[in-house]
Amino acid sequence: RGIERWTGLIMVGDGLAGLIWPREYLRKLKVGPEPLNEILEALAERPELTRVLCAVEVAIGSWIFTR
Repeated sequence: RGIERWTGLIMVGDGLAGLIWPREYLRKLKVGPEPLNEILEALAERPELTRVLCAVEVAIGSWIFTR
């Protein structure tokens, strides 16, 4: 139960950062293999899509945290 709550909380925080700063936040996430970084850069170029995906992440994280 504890790990689920932490997972939800991290998802909410990550999603909120992406909602507030979609381009800047994604460009600072230089992690993993090059294909992942290419996806992050493509999302950074589409801030509206990024905000929608981050809103979904916040919703799912909230659901995980409160269930």
